[in-house]
Amino acid sequence: MGSPESWKCIGAAELMAASPEPFSMPGGPITVVLLHGYTGAPAELSLLAEELHAQGFGVEAPLLVGHGTCLEDLMPVKPHQWLEQVDGVVDRLLDQGQRVVVAGLSLGSILAIQAGLRRPDIEAVIAYSPPIVSGDPRALIAPLLSLLVPSVPRPADDSVDAATAERLWKYPRWPSRCSVRVLDLIASTRKQLGNLHQPLMVMASKLDKVITRRGVELLQQRAASERVEVYWLEGSGHVITADAEWKTVADQTLIFLKGL
Repeated sequence: MGSPESWKCIGAAELMAASPEPFSMPGGPITVVLLHGYTGAPAELSLLAEELHAQGFGVEAPLLVGHGTCLEDLMPVKPHQWLEQVDGVVDRLLDQGQRVVVAGLSLGSILAIQAGLRRPDIEAVIAYSPPIVSGDPRALIAPLLSLLVPSVPRPADDSVDAATAERLWKYPRWPSRCSVRVLDLIASTRKQLGNLHQPLMVMASKLDKVITRRGVELLQQRAASERVEVYWLEGSGHVITADAEWKTVADQTLIFLKGL
């Protein structure tokens, strides 16, 4: 396969059991936009999507720019490209007369919060495993790493359910410079949380090493939303939508959505 730094577009999808493709499930008057995590793909949200759709909700799960192909395609991407992509999905759904909720996992949760901050026409925001404050110690030296190496290994897999790996599509590494831009987006989002007014649901796992409890608490404390619900899981890793407690994630999400 060659060295990580020379890893090219060699059919990354062949390395994963799941597909990286986006998907759409038309439903009732409310559509939930599901945004995947950094270097991941919509597959990590497919179990949740199926549960939501079975209860009458529409689902849109786009593939974020730079994902689903090869690491080189992600390296030059800037966060504004993802924000514009999410805006395009939301605009299309609103034009169709849909009520729109934006939900996301990890980086996707940051994009969901950003959508809520910038768009009062979004009904609610859902944040799964939000990295408001990173639990990865490399975040502190990310700018230096970006000058030294083009990519770094992903954090160690912390999944509890052995079947989780078969539900995911992901790059094997994180591009260094793009990662710095992601951290800048997160820092900017932290400063803006007081401007978030939509109903907000947050779910995270106590076992997750990618995020921190402090970050979740900051989100809960700073958000100006009148309705804020926070749920802690006991037995999942970072990708809570595809791990051992994914059904609990789906059930709590449905309760939240039906209360809108």
